[in-house]
Amino acid sequence: MTMANLLDLNDRLFRELDRLENAEGDALEVEIERAKAIGEMAMRVIDNAGVVIRAAQVQQQAMDDTASRVIVPRLLMDASVPTCAERSGSA
Repeated sequence: MTMANLLDLNDRLFRELDRLENAEGDALEVEIERAKAIGEMAMRVIDNAGVVIRAAQVQQQAMDDTASRVIVPRLLMDASVPTCAERSGSA
């Protein structure tokens, strides 16, 4: 399964919690290791999203104070939602 955004990551984390709750015996040990790996990668994805947000905030602050819209980094958007530039036809 491909993760395209933070909502997908959230879904993946909750599915792993379900697997952990239902696992027993040797399968539980396997799921614990899988959960650790998923958790480590999730933290990196979340940290990266934080960097993207901070970069967008700095960019927004550097722009003219009269800017009428907030720029949302594409990384944080659902791929099916067009960007502001795409909606205005300038992409």
